[in-house]
Amino acid sequence: MRLEQLMYLVAVNESKSISLAAERSHISQPALSSAISKLEDELGVVLLKRTNSGAYLTETGELIIVKAKEVLNGIDDIKSIAHGNSLVLNGNISIAVEPSVNITIMPDILTTFKHNHPKVNVLLKVGESNNILQDIEKGKADFGIILSTDAFRKSKDIQYKELFSDEFVVITGINRKLTSESAITLERALSLPILLYNTEYITECGVSSLLQKYGSFNVSYRVDNLEMMEKILTQGEVIAFVPQFMADEYMKTSRINKLYINNAHLDVSVVLIWSDRHHLCMIEKEFIKIIRATCSRKTEVRP
Repeated sequence: MRLEQLMYLVAVNESKSISLAAERSHISQPALSSAISKLEDELGVVLLKRTNSGAYLTETGELIIVKAKEVLNGIDDIKSIAHGNSLVLNGNISIAVEPSVNITIMPDILTTFKHNHPKVNVLLKVGESNNILQDIEKGKADFGIILSTDAFRKSKDIQYKELFSDEFVVITGINRKLTSESAITLERALSLPILLYNTEYITECGVSSLLQKYGSFNVSYRVDNLEMMEKILTQGEVIAFVPQFMADEYMKTSRINKLYINNAHLDVSVVLIWSDRHHLCMIEKEFIKIIRATCSRKTEVRP
């Protein structure tokens, strides 16, 4: 039995797909499948049920995967004890983040992590919170940073850590008649044309599910590009609901105006999520440490 075989078994369990597990483990699909088959032969049991819809653990496999994760965690602990801060990490990790997080916090996180661990490659995807949640559930990303949405709160088999809390505000172009105002009622905001950040073709995004609780509203645009979002907003014809920390970033351009919602508090949490099935390796644990430290510093300096 080799550690790589346990790692491959964990990877298949996370993604429910041999091909996706092989891609993310950076080996060929036949090589990964062969490694697990040899492990099954050595143990004398079937670990995976291979179907047209994916690969799933057998009952025995479910028991063994728990021990496999314990072994991998133990190996990480041994390396950490042996090398301490001098341990050189290498490998690949993938993270999916919500756009407001991407433009405000991720630059500091990525540069700090890369400085500390230059041999680790980070694949970053930007998407709407509910789309990221689906990617995590399907094993397409190791972990994600999202806004706490209804879909997230109803999800199962998701581990999370809250990074910080905020509230939604309204942003619009400076040439709009709202420019002279600093606040707006929620009812008036919902009566105006609204722009939503939307990725892929799922229209039930986190922001729209939140707004539905307060009545009907008119969505004029759905875009998946922040530059396009800003250009449309600066025309002054629409508004957008965004977390305050994102609004503050947009206001640096001097073309976007922020309005507080003066008769309601649309609270939101920014959370780090990963699947119950996902084994957090040492690289990811180090990355999470930097994420949490960076978020703590950001929130400390906010007014």
